[in-house]
Amino acid sequence: MTTRTYGIRHHGPNSARRLRAALEAYAPDLILLEMPADAPNLSDVVAKGLRPPVAMVLYDAKNIERASFYPFASFSPEYQAIEWAAEYGVTVTPIDLPARHYLAERSAGVPPTLFRTEEPPPETPSILPGKTRKQLNKQLRRDPLSLMAELAGYEDSESWWDATLERGTDRPEETFMALLDMVGELRETFPSASNDENERREAFMRVEIRKGMKSGAERIAIVVGAFHGPAVRDVGKYKASADKARLKGLPRVKIASAWVPWSYPRLSRSAGYGAGVLSPSWYQMLHDFPEAATARWMATAGKLLRDEGYDASPAMATEAVSLATALANLRDHEAPGIQELEQALLGTLAAGCPERLALIHEKLTIGTTVGFVPPGVTSVPLVENLNRELKSTRMAKLWETAGELYLKATKANPRGSIDLRADNDLRKSHLLHRLNLLGIHWGTLQPLGPDTLSSFKEIWLLEWQPEFVLHLIERASYGNTVGAAAARYSAEKARELKTVRPLAQLALDCLRADLPDVVEELMNLLRARAAETTDVSALLSALPALVQTSRYGDSRKTDTTVLLQVIDELLPRLMAGLPAAATNIDDEQAEELLKHLSAANYAIAQLDNEEHNDVWTSGLRRAGATGGVHPLIEGHCIRLLYDHGMIENEATAIRFSRALSAANSAHYVAQWLGGFLHGSGQLLFHYPPLWNLVDGWVAELEWEDFETILPLLRRTFADFSVFDRQRLLKLAKSTDEGANVDAKQIQEEQSSSDTSPSLKPNPSQEEPENPHEDLVEALLTWMG
Repeated sequence: MTTRTYGIRHHGPNSARRLRAALEAYAPDLILLEMPADAPNLSDVVAKGLRPPVAMVLYDAKNIERASFYPFASFSPEYQAIEWAAEYGVTVTPIDLPARHYLAERSAGVPPTLFRTEEPPPETPSILPGKTRKQLNKQLRRDPLSLMAELAGYEDSESWWDATLERGTDRPEETFMALLDMVGELRETFPSASNDENERREAFMRVEIRKGMKSGAERIAIVVGAFHGPAVRDVGKYKASADKARLKGLPRVKIASAWVPWSYPRLSRSAGYGAGVLSPSWYQMLHDFPEAATARWMATAGKLLRDEGYDASPAMATEAVSLATALANLRDHEAPGIQELEQALLGTLAAGCPERLALIHEKLTIGTTVGFVPPGVTSVPLVENLNRELKSTRMAKLWETAGELYLKATKANPRGSIDLRADNDLRKSHLLHRLNLLGIHWGTLQPLGPDTLSSFKEIWLLEWQPEFVLHLIERASYGNTVGAAAARYSAEKARELKTVRPLAQLALDCLRADLPDVVEELMNLLRARAAETTDVSALLSALPALVQTSRYGDSRKTDTTVLLQVIDELLPRLMAGLPAAATNIDDEQAEELLKHLSAANYAIAQLDNEEHNDVWTSGLRRAGATGGVHPLIEGHCIRLLYDHGMIENEATAIRFSRALSAANSAHYVAQWLGGFLHGSGQLLFHYPPLWNLVDGWVAELEWEDFETILPLLRRTFADFSVFDRQRLLKLAKSTDEGANVDAKQIQEEQSSSDTSPSLKPNPSQEEPENPHEDLVEALLTWMG
């Protein structure tokens, strides 16, 4: 019996070809592969029609959030080993630490390593100039092979491995032996390069290798990551009892598994469930066409640029190939890599434009390829129903498509849109909303404008993620159809919600998803939660969602009577408690309350209900007249009352003048002004006496006070449009006489187009002098 160990790089194209050639020459009758030992039958990846990239997912059967994904691309050495074994009828056995242990330990919060160790790492000699032993230990823990890369003059291990082992051709057996010796020397010299996680995993691998050696196989191939190679090459160096002792008492959970499609963009990510393969599409080409990869890549890049309307002739592509080859020779590389290719492309086909290079990087370096998992491999009724829905709504081609794209986008309309008056478009909307309710956020609804309820258009931005299939499997217990599962899942979620606002939003989402059966239950829950809530700020924040839900239900012929009753009951309680809620609060709480008050005012106006308006304005009047109310809220209440026509010009000016009284602190006045002018400064143009009051107040400020309140005022004016800020700056720079003329002129220019109520100027009122105009100008200059 013989064993041979092959240290590979996960998702390395030359590693995959080298391993395939070595297996052809060695012809093993058993392959031991670094994969979790509780993985399902690995031959499924080639035997059941899966098309890479795909991923095997192992997850905690009771908590899907604890999951591990194991991606396979066609250029992955693991995939090539499994494919070779399937072709020759050879058994493939996974030998890595089972996921049932890894996921159980990870649930205790121990990322990024599998198992935490409280023991300090052993002392490591520092051989690199300028690096302490502590820094070197940290580097080795993070990326052990980075030390060899640094010694060879590369920035990271990825670049070193790519340049050294993924380009050109070599002799497989000699390369594998040299790599084992090199990594073995590294681990012997720097024991801190390993950690408790690796030690446990390698102990388990050695236990499984011993089992394989007793299986009767004559030639065993051990395929593991290059770093693990020295630890499993000769199991005789390690005591079997010590390995078993290291594995005793490991926690465990029940594991479930599935196959899911993967994508090249996901494969390129380093974080999340990514694999850190920076150029998967290039690697695919390098694996499939090792002798002609450079020319094919550059020719494809030229075609992509021509398709986008750029000049990219075959002659320029030929020049780019020559330049890439020259760059590789200058850097002592046997063949160009992706860095040389992209640098050569930037100077030729891309005409020096980073935007064109970015396009090629996205489509040809990373790529948009998505794998395929046949329906029968991972099949539950909910997934089958979704596939039927996608097909009937003509969105099947969009599912499992990598990258962001707008639904029904065209060149003339790049953001696309769907028309809810069209039956199939309406079904698309219902399906996307139902998936969102299930926590599968394939589509994100984009804003149309200030009032989307009056429109029958929707704009959806789609971005598919591989884990969506896994979430569908988890949600399958809620129903066999997307609609039924979304309804039951929403009802369960609603019972856990204790406040009005998220309940109102959930009801709106269910209406949009056409789930009328669950809406009635949500309405009753809303009424109960509203009756229990005494927090005015929480009720104010929920009011817009309640109004939007009632209006949406009305436009979709859904009975929202209960919801209207909730608003009828809620509004008097809310307005009765507003003065107290606005008293004895700090600036941060006042700003939050102001946002809710402004949004609620807009929502009440949408209902166009006279009784509601009366209750609302009476509450605003009480809040504006109650002593101790925060000046930000008091000022905004006065502004809203004016907008509703409840107070006249003169009364408004009196309140304005009183607020700007010298008896009030600069901070108080700045807050009051912020509330009054919140969202719009049009009143300062329509009614010059108000501008004069502000102008005079600012001019009389001491410089210290001015510096204190300047951020508050700037925040107020920042909400105005650029045009409004420019007009205010013009007023501030004008002379006393010119200011009045400019204000009147602005009013006359606006009177023909502005349909909102306006304050008329009072010519008889004198304007105060502005002895400190530099203060006003400084304010408006910063503001503008």
